[in-house]
Amino acid sequence: MKFINLLKMDWIKHPPIAHRGLHNDKISENTREAFKAAAINNYAIECDVVLSKDHEVVVIHDENLKRLCSTNLNVNDLYMSELREFKINNSESNIISLDEMLHIVNASVPIVIEIKGNYSPFIENRIYEIIRSYTGKVAIKSFNITYVQWICKFLPFLTKGLIVDRNNNNTLSILDMNLDFISCDIDFIDSNFMREVRKRNIPIITWTVDSVEKKQKAKMYSDNIIFEKIVP
Repeated sequence: MKFINLLKMDWIKHPPIAHRGLHNDKISENTREAFKAAAINNYAIECDVVLSKDHEVVVIHDENLKRLCSTNLNVNDLYMSELREFKINNSESNIISLDEMLHIVNASVPIVIEIKGNYSPFIENRIYEIIRSYTGKVAIKSFNITYVQWICKFLPFLTKGLIVDRNNNNTLSILDMNLDFISCDIDFIDSNFMREVRKRNIPIITWTVDSVEKKQKAKMYSDNIIFEKIVP
């Protein structure tokens, strides 16, 4: 079974993955423009998702709008129609749904979806409803082990991974979860735990690679990178 998983996951090793899309000082993270820029440059895309009040899957990193929209409101207290009205970082870019994001990318490059926040019992099913007819390559990951355990149990055919760092999800028992990949903090990539991951031939994606030094380190220990602020 692990051999089958490795074949299925070969695409996760390339191309490099643009962190929240290919964003910069002029293009905000997790926006149409960031995703279009990544796709045009043939980079895979990592995006973040949170559930709205009406159970729409919202593409946004934070559970609160304060950092991105200067408004102290929680995403899950607002309907998707309300969220679309907010502009990100005083730009012309608005908040979009996962449906919209998939339409923009249109299967041109792989997508890695990160489920954010505390456990919400609806979001895994909602994501599956959205991606099941999508023809492009999609993987799902989370820091929240409950999400990943649920997907392993009920949607084991999906490409799934767990995010790990020095303080989270770093016990050897997680390696028995039939994961397709591990997404690891660059500062934890050379740990004893990650050496065991490599022994088991589980593909490793490291984050966030934002300097030449980190890029060089990632090449030594990982199969792919999630990057920003550099040319990968």
